[in-house]
Amino acid sequence: MRTLVMTGGTRGIGLGAVHQVLARPEWRVLLLGRQASADPDLMRHPRLELIEVDLADLRSVDRACGAVLARLAGERISALALNAGVQSVTGDRASADGFEIHFAVNHLAHALIADRLAPYVQAGGRIVITASENHDPEAFCIMGISRATWADPYQFADPVRSHAHVPGVVDRGESRYSASKLCNVMHARALARDYPDLSVVSFNPSVVPGTGIARERNALQQYLWRTLAPVLEPVIPGMRSLEKSSSDLAWLILDADLEAPSGGYYDGRVLSPGSEESRDGIKIDRLMVVTRELLGSVLGRERLFAKV
Repeated sequence: MRTLVMTGGTRGIGLGAVHQVLARPEWRVLLLGRQASADPDLMRHPRLELIEVDLADLRSVDRACGAVLARLAGERISALALNAGVQSVTGDRASADGFEIHFAVNHLAHALIADRLAPYVQAGGRIVITASENHDPEAFCIMGISRATWADPYQFADPVRSHAHVPGVVDRGESRYSASKLCNVMHARALARDYPDLSVVSFNPSVVPGTGIARERNALQQYLWRTLAPVLEPVIPGMRSLEKSSSDLAWLILDADLEAPSGGYYDGRVLSPGSEESRDGIKIDRLMVVTRELLGSVLGRERLFAKV
């Protein structure tokens, strides 16, 4: 039996990908998520188990990783999909540990999961991190979302200082989200370097109308996102259907030939360069140094991101 460990599989493109993985009888899924947001029908599947986690609380994430290792009982992970994400446009939100919410959930939580679980991924296995074209200030996006601006990761982690120069609560929230997606692409490149026996990629699902990513927008925007945008998706450049992006994610988990180059950025099923900044080795190193320090400050560890 092959094992997928995944975050962000209870709704949206992640839910669609989980259904496709479970259609393969040789696969089981250990899903890190919340029971309250899970599909009841999916939860009854005999080859799926939900492990409760709050990705905004690093101690909860650490416990969930321990639960995964207990469920594995010495078996190896075939694929690790770090797909969960939050987008907040309502102010300076902080995680349970005091970190800016996008950086905490979209990057730090997944960095901790990778730290704990990557050593247990089988040789030749894969890690897929869901990012976004919004990490790249030069990439086309039909939605006029504010893009990533590099800063020291300690500033990314600060719920007040992060992108404080961006005027307006909504634009500032979008910039913080985009910066966390830049961290996702950089994290994938760092993991590829640290685990040369694995295939590690980041993934852009593009703009996927109808998902829950707009749940903090105003009522009119949410209505249009749920109802009108899915109808217009086939004719609007840069939008992809829920079915298409779910299928792309499942393809990366199950079928894609990811032998080389590990650390790549996939726009759907197309290997793309990603932003120039996302390929900056000095900035990648700085991100990972600060990430280790922040995780250690919460969990009290002296050594993180080390193979065991």
